[in-house]
Order: sequence, then C-alpha cells, then structure tokens
Amino acid sequence: MRAFISHNHRDKPRVNPLASRLQLLGMDVWLDAWKIKPGDSIVGEVNAAIGAAESVLVFWSANAAVSRWVNTEWEAALSRCLRDGSVRVIPVMLDDTPLPSLLEPIMWVSLADGDVDRAAREITGIKSQAEINKAMQQTLEESGIEYRHFPGYGAAVGCPRCGAPSSELESWSAVDRNRDDMYAGVRCIHCDWTEGGEI
Repeated sequence: MRAFISHNHRDKPRVNPLASRLQLLGMDVWLDAWKIKPGDSIVGEVNAAIGAAESVLVFWSANAAVSRWVNTEWEAALSRCLRDGSVRVIPVMLDDTPLPSLLEPIMWVSLADGDVDRAAREITGIKSQAEINKAMQQTLEESGIEYRHFPGYGAAVGCPRCGAPSSELESWSAVDRNRDDMYAGVRCIHCDWTEGGEI
C-alpha cells in the first residue's frame, strides 16, 4: 500500500516513528524528508505523491491546523476520495485540536498518547502486537539488510557517524564495582564513535 504522510514540519519528531513503523510493516510510505531531494519541485513531487497514494495520513495538530500545506494536502486527497474513491483519508490525531468539519465524519486514529504500535495496528488492520512483530521481522528479512544487536545499545545497521557497516562495529562492556552496575554498548573501529548504557 502506498501511503502519503501529510504533516507540519514542527510535528516531525512525533510523525517519524509511526512513518518508520509503517515502512517496516511493508507499506510504501511517502514522507517529504525521505523523498524530496535538492533541485526537485516540491509542489510537483507532493502533487504526484498524493495522486499515486492509496492512503493519505493527515497528522492533525495545532501546528497542522494553521499550516497551508497540510490543509492543501488533505483537501486534495479528500477531493480525490469524493470524486472516485481511489484514496483513503485517515486523520491521525496528535493532540486535541478539533478536525476541520469535512474530516470530522472520518474515522480517525489517535497518536496523542505516543502509542506507535497501537496506531500502526489500527492503520494497517493488523490485529495483535505479535502480528506486528512478525510483519516487521519479515520485512527485515526480505530487505536483506545486515544488522547486529549490541547489548546496551540495540540493533545497528552501521555506524551513525561514519557509515561503517555493522561488521565494523564491536561490542564493549564495563563494570562499575562501586555501584555494582554493568554497562555495555557498541564502538566503531574506524571513527571511535561509541554508545551504550546500563544493562
């Protein structure tokens, strides 16, 4: 399914986790920061993406309510929906800002509580967290992406500083005997980037 993400740039920190989760669930997600490159026509790219989308997720908030871009995007999507039914418009509520009257009758999803997995289940129709986990694992396996898990850090595809692959990262661990705490993490052998935490 192709999904267009309509949102105000101030809401990106709350939008990105759900967009990434939907991508991991196998959706073809169009997010401006992922798709528009320097030199592209912003209006042209947005117009083409809305025209090709099967779903338009309208992330609604106080920021979105005053955004001409967001309002133009949901109006274009709703017009297409009413004209030929070829797109679903799904409001995603980030706060308690009332929806525009034309969007009020549409069933919406709440992300106000930050529960990304629940919101992803509602959008995709996946019934359980176990099914979400299986779908994300399948997407990772099919992608062929090489990653490793490091205690104290988590999964890594590569070094976030220099881009070295996960095969060039190594685990580390240390014990704080005074506090009786164990720490672990990951270190890049190329640029000495390191990260980790208590385990």
